Amino acid sequence: MTEQLERKLSKYLFPVTERRVFFDNPLVGLDSTKEYKAVVRTDKNKLISVMQDSYKLIPNSEVIMPLLEQLHELDTRWNFDNSHSFVDSKRMRLQVTFPDLTLNDGRSDIALSLYLHNSYDGSEGVRMFWGAIRGICSNGMVFGKVLSKFYSKHTKGINLSNLKQQLELTYDQIPMIKDRIVILQNLKVPKELTDEVEQKLGKTAAAYVEEQVTPENQWMLYNTLTYYISHVIEKRMRAAYQMKVSSIFNL
Repeated sequence: MTEQLERKLSKYLFPVTERRVFFDNPLVGLDSTKEYKAVVRTDKNKLISVMQDSYKLIPNSEVIMPLLEQLHELDTRWNFDNSHSFVDSKRMRLQVTFPDLTLNDGRSDIALSLYLHNSYDGSEGVRMFWGAIRGICSNGMVFGKVLSKFYSKHTKGINLSNLKQQLELTYDQIPMIKDRIVILQNLKVPKELTDEVEQKLGKTAAAYVEEQVTPENQWMLYNTLTYYISHVIEKRMRAAYQMKVSSIFNL
């Protein structure tokens, strides 16, 4: 790992451990339980969460470092992209962008991206989504319907040994993505669709759309929403919004 890469990843690789949970028992005083365990950030001696004993702690390092090893084996360029990455003590999202693996929708190149997730509070398991990012404005997209996605609960572990195969299979599906984009470019925006946007993304997102130029087709509406998510929504909340948009437009 280069010094520059080490600095970029260091904030994700803080040490964590499990500790016993104690409570005040009126009968015996201070007591401990085997039903729960504490997840602690040891560099700050900070309690992150209290989880059931069945929870399997997977440090960020155990998903990021194997991913890094796999990335170094690829023949294509890649970079860790800060535009949609974030980390705090409870959760992380790390974006990897492949600048040479692109599709073009007639406006600009859209580069394939991978989003790696992990958490220490049970909010989500280790997850890896395929998506894309538009170069000219950093619009992040998640193609949950069309592109393959990977999910593993903490209780089952994770295997990142086939990243090259997944990348190749995902890139092979770009023509399918293009076909779906063409369909969206030729579909008008019915009221039912704008109602669904408000229902699933909220009134603030719907109001933002109304403030913009009326979208001529559904692909324009999709891009208005991805711009809103990428530039207005907090990074820690973007993945949920991106998945909802993916579902609305079947992408």
